[in-house]
Amino acid sequence: MAKNDKILIDGIIDERISSNIPSKEKDEVFEYFAFEQLLKNYDLSHDELISGAVDGRDDGGIDGLYIFINGHLLTDIEKFSWPKIGVILELWIITCKHHDTFKQAPLDNLVASSSELLDLTIENNDLQGSYSTEILQRRDNFKTAYRKISPRLNSFNIFFSYVSRGDTNELGESIKSRSDQLKKIAENVFGLCNTDFKFYGSSELIELNRKKPIFTLELPFSDHLSSDGTYILLTKLNDYYKFISDNHNLRRYLFDSNVRDFMGLNNVNEDIMTTLLNEKSPDFWWLNNGITILATKASIVGKSIIIENIQIVNGLQTSESIYKFFSSGNIDIRNRSVLVKIIVSNNSEDRDNIIRATNNQTFVHPSALHATDKIQRDIEDALKLHNMYYERRVNFYKNQGVSIDEILTPLYLASGFVSLVLKSPQRASTLKSKFMRDEYKYNKVFTANTNLQVWPKIAYILKTTDKFLEKNRPKENGLIEYFYKHTRHYLSFLAVSLILKNYGFTADSLASFDYSKYTFLELQNAWDFLKDCYYKTNSKYRLDNEVFLTLCEKISFDKDIKGFDKLKYSNSLIPPKTIQHIKKEQISLTQEFLNKLNSVLPEQPWKPGVHKDICNDINCTYEEYNLGVAILIEKGLRYKQKDGIVYDKQGNILKIDSERVDKDTLKLKSPKT
Repeated sequence: MAKNDKILIDGIIDERISSNIPSKEKDEVFEYFAFEQLLKNYDLSHDELISGAVDGRDDGGIDGLYIFINGHLLTDIEKFSWPKIGVILELWIITCKHHDTFKQAPLDNLVASSSELLDLTIENNDLQGSYSTEILQRRDNFKTAYRKISPRLNSFNIFFSYVSRGDTNELGESIKSRSDQLKKIAENVFGLCNTDFKFYGSSELIELNRKKPIFTLELPFSDHLSSDGTYILLTKLNDYYKFISDNHNLRRYLFDSNVRDFMGLNNVNEDIMTTLLNEKSPDFWWLNNGITILATKASIVGKSIIIENIQIVNGLQTSESIYKFFSSGNIDIRNRSVLVKIIVSNNSEDRDNIIRATNNQTFVHPSALHATDKIQRDIEDALKLHNMYYERRVNFYKNQGVSIDEILTPLYLASGFVSLVLKSPQRASTLKSKFMRDEYKYNKVFTANTNLQVWPKIAYILKTTDKFLEKNRPKENGLIEYFYKHTRHYLSFLAVSLILKNYGFTADSLASFDYSKYTFLELQNAWDFLKDCYYKTNSKYRLDNEVFLTLCEKISFDKDIKGFDKLKYSNSLIPPKTIQHIKKEQISLTQEFLNKLNSVLPEQPWKPGVHKDICNDINCTYEEYNLGVAILIEKGLRYKQKDGIVYDKQGNILKIDSERVDKDTLKLKSPKT
């Protein structure tokens, strides 16, 4: 190891500590940095990196545990797109210590835990060691995945890694022996399993850190057409494989703007792979729609095109299939071609429209296209004015070198909106990514009716709260995000309420909130009320919502805080009963459909049977109509109507269908005979 590499690493860690990436704790910052470098080829987001961190009490010597299936991180068993054939399973087990040397003790601990954790015949309750909830949950996920994909498992790899600031050239024999023992443990319990153990010291980390995503690449072609910034090419399959891979690893960062993740080997992808494997099939581009690439600049040099700021916005399924074909050792003896379309544009709105259009040609869940919604672009622009970066497209700013501390995700801001605007810190603390797939909940939060200045205020409040919690959080929680997620919303809501002397503050009052008043002193004041309400279980700190409401009620009397009823009776993201009933049918509606429905609905009160005419007119089902109307009512674009009477949200009568309703009794008139 070069003597100065340790100094360079320490400098990087110090810089990240100052930027709070991901905290102020040196061990945690080093840990996060190590995970980021080791898993760089998977192009994980900040939240994905955090999700695999299991460091803490009873971690079995494991600091990072990540499961990949065909290169995609497994986090949600229920929502994962499971491949049907050709599965590559990868398990990363990482031990990370901010030590000057590599020591044997961490490996002794890892050997003891791995011998039983990797033996899937042992139930969790029968494990001899004591393990945290996070470790057991990851083990359950791995066990489920292993069982589910075992009939179609092509390759299974386990990667053990030990990271420190030490010198890998000075490893002791006992340490090397322990690493070999770990490999044997894995091979004994899994049989057909490829195992690898690597030590990463300062030099290796520096080398990985210097490896940056390359967004300017050269693509050879055999033929092309070009016109006004658009290029249509035929490029050899093998050349395209080299274009999207680096040292046989897929350049996943090139696909950040693609709204659809790889769907596994479904029927379409099976057909693609069948075509690739069939040496007698017609040329590949005859049977495939091809690839669409967005770029900011492109120039042809000889029989190659040099493309700058590459984003592959359509053709992920084709690209991954081509990658799997060649990375599995196959050779295209017929030298077939794939069609590639390159569009040069520097206009962000045009680029978003292209992404939406190219990804609407096959089924994509509407929620996957939210990144290109106007409201999402508006929020991004509003936050940029405050030097904050809204990552509506995963890793878009991260891959441009923007500090993680300045990046905000849609889920992070949405949870703040649910807490502060919808008055539900409890639901905010448990908000998960599936929220973005629920059209009703999404539209409840991301609505154009809300003052855009709310979003910078929410961002500032949450970030300031996190900085305060960094000084007050339990140290044994390690890198786990749980404490922040479960605490930030209760604390920030209470602090803002105390400052404004009102639990029922509106979105408009929040938009004009003077955040210079949101100080650590005010947060400490709120924390003094809140901190004793928490109880600890399994290394996690929880707060019961009823306890929180009781606290708020007491404070409302002691400190004369208004609006407690707004908090007590908040239903936040719970849809009306009509929507709850219809949602059982698993209907999802696009914003385009809602706009169309709103435009064809007549003025209220509606006549009986109007739904039949509208459903015929816009070609939708009765269920879609009913759900759409319920959403429009909830958004305030239409009003609740029952038996010919139109009501506002407070239950006041707005209009009456005088042909059907008696104005004096408000009852339906008897039908004429």
